[in-house]
Amino acid sequence: MRLSTTKQLLSIVGCANGVAGRQLGCEKAANVLQESEMLQRCRIQHNWRSIVQEAPSGRHLGALPGVTIVQKALAEQTAAAIRNNEELLVLGGDHSCAIGTWSGVAVALRPVGDVGLIWVDAHMDAHTPESSDTGNIHGMPVAHLLGQGDKGLNRILDRLPKIRPSNLCLVGIRSYEPPEKELLQRMGVKVFYMDEVNKRGIEDVMGEARERVSRSTVGFGMSIDIDGFEVSDAPAVGTPEDGGIDATAFLHALPTLDMRNLVATEIVEFLPRFDDDNRTSERLVVNLIETIYATKSFQRLTSRNIEDRRCLPIDELVDETRRRASH
Repeated sequence: MRLSTTKQLLSIVGCANGVAGRQLGCEKAANVLQESEMLQRCRIQHNWRSIVQEAPSGRHLGALPGVTIVQKALAEQTAAAIRNNEELLVLGGDHSCAIGTWSGVAVALRPVGDVGLIWVDAHMDAHTPESSDTGNIHGMPVAHLLGQGDKGLNRILDRLPKIRPSNLCLVGIRSYEPPEKELLQRMGVKVFYMDEVNKRGIEDVMGEARERVSRSTVGFGMSIDIDGFEVSDAPAVGTPEDGGIDATAFLHALPTLDMRNLVATEIVEFLPRFDDDNRTSERLVVNLIETIYATKSFQRLTSRNIEDRRCLPIDELVDETRRRASH
């Protein structure tokens, strides 16, 4: 398998899941975004590959059987997209969908190498069913991707952990419980807490995160929970936390990152009924999509042009340079 270096249509997989969250409503996000005129006007050409539908079986830990069904179906979709060399975006849903998204990506890429992951979030999401006081599964995807927790969720598509601890960075963390912190510390996961982001700046932190998750991987992904941002930038979330990442600064930081080996992006926890009259959260989701994939497309195109020019005989290269200078 090779990672594509050509401009291509963005393939969107939606996940209409919400029962694993604290508040119901994230299950509406994929359909709202599919109909969004903001997204339809987006400069990034895209098509919807599918929307995986929820399979409700209860709430809290009672949601586990249904969540398992949904995450297997989502993993099959993301694995197929990666194997087909598609430019992949997943729009959830509560953050439990990350189990399916990155299980599929990791298994599809496993023949060529590991995948790295930058996790942007207010929360660690590193509980297991045993450590969680609430039983809300949207607070558990990191642990399951690391191979912990419920066997039905940590063995989707294969029995191996999907993300190595050294290939994972959490960014913007400011709300967590001791069992989550203890698990991540024990496993050696790098966490950039919000106080470090404030001190260093989001551009510097994201640059280090991208470098870390790319050291020994064939590519990296980003899982972006919009509650990682300031509440005023993303009011439509079920678990808001004050003091988050400034969304404008984050958007400005993205073009400074090397996105050429970005294999997939996931944006989650948009809860449409909580959005304001200006549809601030919906606009942020679209701005993230446009900025990420415009950056990647530009960087890949520039890199390919440079490689093409290196292959030219010296006389043709001189002629081309003169032609460019004359225009």
